[in-house]
Amino acid sequence: MKTILKCTISALLFLFLTVAVSPAVVFADEFTPRLTAPSSEPYYTSELNIYSQTGYGMPNCVAYAYSRIYEINGEAPKFNHGSAGDWWYINKSNGYYEYGDEAKLGAVACWSNHVVVVEEISDSGEITVFESHCGGTYFDTAVYTDMSSHYGQTFYGYIYTYTEPEEEETRKNCFTVSEETEPVKVTQFNVFEVIQCETIVSPGNSGVFE
Repeated sequence: MKTILKCTISALLFLFLTVAVSPAVVFADEFTPRLTAPSSEPYYTSELNIYSQTGYGMPNCVAYAYSRIYEINGEAPKFNHGSAGDWWYINKSNGYYEYGDEAKLGAVACWSNHVVVVEEISDSGEITVFESHCGGTYFDTAVYTDMSSHYGQTFYGYIYTYTEPEEEETRKNCFTVSEETEPVKVTQFNVFEVIQCETIVSPGNSGVFE
């Protein structure tokens, strides 16, 4: 009876492993546009915002852009100083991020005295940005069809500060079983670790469930 029980459990385990043969795939969070004012998120306060810590917090376009980059990437931006007109050249001279003239989600659009963050791009080419204004409004959105002019300022281009999500394969506690390998001992405590592996236990060398 004990032998029959072990064989039955081994067969069920093999079937379970066969179904779960594919490796686990983890996707980073997709880009989520911010179209409303932040509340108490630490990115926008002196807790994490270096501009707020040095007395240049919001309303301030660079303070907001710094906060937003921090929020969407989950790590501090490579910029740690400079005004709106400086960011474009600071980035180019230090090689912090790629840049160009094509609008992309999460990019920082730079003028000679203003920066905003691109939040949405419509099929027709309309660009929705979120921004803050030094000495003016804390937060607001704007929609552009032509970025070449902003109150007479020169448009420099886009800094691609957003790190796009990538697939990450996770394989934990994986092992290989062959006909020459010793039987794999599977317990009720590690069976869920086993099913994350790509390798299937050979039918002729199935493990023993305790």
